[in-house]
Amino acid sequence: MIENLKWDDFKVVLAIAEEKVLKNAASKLHVSQPTIYRRLAEIESRCGVKLFHRENNAYVPTLAGLELVRSAKEIEKQVLYAQRKLYSAKETLSGNLTVTTTDTLMYGLLGNIIHDFNCKYKELNISVIVSNKLMSLEARDADIAFRPVVNPNETLIGKKILPINQAVYVSQQSRFTDWLEEGIPWIAPNTEMHYPLLSEWFSKNNLLTGRLLKSNSILMDYFMVANYDYAAVLPTYLEKEGAGIKRISPIIPELSTTMWGLMHTDLRTSQTVTEFLNYVRARCKDHAE
Repeated sequence: MIENLKWDDFKVVLAIAEEKVLKNAASKLHVSQPTIYRRLAEIESRCGVKLFHRENNAYVPTLAGLELVRSAKEIEKQVLYAQRKLYSAKETLSGNLTVTTTDTLMYGLLGNIIHDFNCKYKELNISVIVSNKLMSLEARDADIAFRPVVNPNETLIGKKILPINQAVYVSQQSRFTDWLEEGIPWIAPNTEMHYPLLSEWFSKNNLLTGRLLKSNSILMDYFMVANYDYAAVLPTYLEKEGAGIKRISPIIPELSTTMWGLMHTDLRTSQTVTEFLNYVRARCKDHAE
């Protein structure tokens, strides 16, 4: 019966339903595949009903399994809500803080800032997830996300940290001095970058011909521009002493955006989150143009 189940049992059922493969579900829960297989058998025995059936090597919930999955999701929401409330109630800057951001923002802006904050609050354990994929703040994959966005998700709150402007750059040693010159070898976004505004800018300016390199990483673009004979659109915060690049265009207005520090609404009263966001915002003012 369901009253005999513990939260760990619900987590097993939910992981299998979401991952569909025992190996992946086991990895998600940090246990072995034989362990999760045994756990599922025990849960089904206690419930007295089959929760999954095999279909093309995937575990698919039965009707009873679907009911249990729905219950598991509701319980998970309540557990995450309680965790966020407890986290926001902390009065000292200690414990754990998980931050996620893009590789370019980490390299160009946030690395030094996070290091200094970590040195200032030695009892606070900061974990940084560098990823260009969106992490779930609702599921507590991270506490704070620093992202260049126009309109943040309505379920999130945060602070505008820094306006992000972009322009065309080449190597400091490049012979090119104007982005409209002919013969410039360009780096353009590929489909994996998922940056339609930049793709449209390249198309509008007829820059997708001639010698062309495509990438899905702004940080890679910067590396190639600084070290080789390419031009690329880069955020202006990368333009600093010793960066090895020079600007050859005005700021491109249609590509301007804002870096936000985002968090879930349940963390709005967290002293740690608020202090960290204010610290980052103050430090980033030096980069504003």
